[in-house]
Amino acid sequence: MADQDNLMLEGKARWLLDGGIEKLDEDERALLLALVSLEVDTGHTLTADEQAALDKIVERTGMDGEEITRAVKQMVEAKPTKPKKLDWSDLKRRLKRR
Repeated sequence: MADQDNLMLEGKARWLLDGGIEKLDEDERALLLALVSLEVDTGHTLTADEQAALDKIVERTGMDGEEITRAVKQMVEAKPTKPKKLDWSDLKRRLKRR
């Protein structure tokens, strides 16, 4: 993977370490963790700053990339418990109840 294709552009890991992680909400941190973990799984080698930022995100979220990857995989592969069929008339009826 070429450097310009990396998720963390030059300076992004340093920004995260210098307080950027606190500017992200919980969902943004989890998504970033998942995306960086995916990059690592596909062959990207983390720089020292990227690894430090990843470690800080893991510490902050209480999750690791593997945990998020498993959760996403389970969500994608899960079979629905019952079919959901919603047509426009049903939607209109639900909106009128409000």
